[in-house]
Amino acid sequence: MLEIGHTHPSVKQNIWDLEAVLPLDYVIQPQYIKLAPRDVYANFCNLLSRDVYSEGDSRSLYDYIMTRSNEMSPAFLAMLDLWLEDELKHYEALRRTYHCIAGVDFAAMNRQFAARVHEIEPIEMLLEDEFTLLVSLMFDEIGSVYSYRRDLWEYYRHFGPAIQKIGHHLVKDEGMHFNNAAELLLSHHQHRLSEVKGLLVRISALEQSLHKYHKTFFLDHAQEQYRFPPHFNSVLIRFILARLGLGIQPRQVELQELWQWVPIGYQLVPIFAEDLSHDRFQA
Repeated sequence: MLEIGHTHPSVKQNIWDLEAVLPLDYVIQPQYIKLAPRDVYANFCNLLSRDVYSEGDSRSLYDYIMTRSNEMSPAFLAMLDLWLEDELKHYEALRRTYHCIAGVDFAAMNRQFAARVHEIEPIEMLLEDEFTLLVSLMFDEIGSVYSYRRDLWEYYRHFGPAIQKIGHHLVKDEGMHFNNAAELLLSHHQHRLSEVKGLLVRISALEQSLHKYHKTFFLDHAQEQYRFPPHFNSVLIRFILARLGLGIQPRQVELQELWQWVPIGYQLVPIFAEDLSHDRFQA
């Protein structure tokens, strides 16, 4: 773990070597795919077909923010550079995972990613200023922490230690991004903390109304809301408020349910290639 003193004393980065964990020429042992529980392999391939590209979308969000860099503090911009470095490492890590699990060619991934259209307009509310960006980052990253914890339990752990370690690093990195955004809010935007709860409620409502992901990194969980319990966002909001000293942290059993919940009638939450609404399932 590396502390970056020129950004903020509490801003940290998890340092890990992708080449040491999952080299470019890594070949998964066939027995992992053969012995994976029923539906896990097919679901994991579908999940990766989305997650690979949404991590890469961090670049489009970063590039947009940098067009307004004169509005942002040096500490925020320095933190954002570390965030992008991590997210692009996630993109490459998931590309390698997708390649060795599903056999998808890197050139095919490049073509698909290049064809993506990044739509800023639907999420403009999140991009108003540094304060809204930090709150949005907290919301998005803590959602990713619990999303990746579910993925790690349902998928990554079944495909060998290298793939499992990738899942662990994803969880840890997103948790650090969450905490870094919290530290900057507490140190640079203390006077606006009273606005956080209302903004989080609006962000959650926006995500639930989108029904699809607009390929700009933020609110990518809109494409998989059906994988989580109906109260997922409300628990996350309470968790964020507690981190900022604005409320009481949810009980551990509530947090655990965020990544262990499955809809009635299922043993494994299905992964769909197309966008589907969360109300497909009963709570």
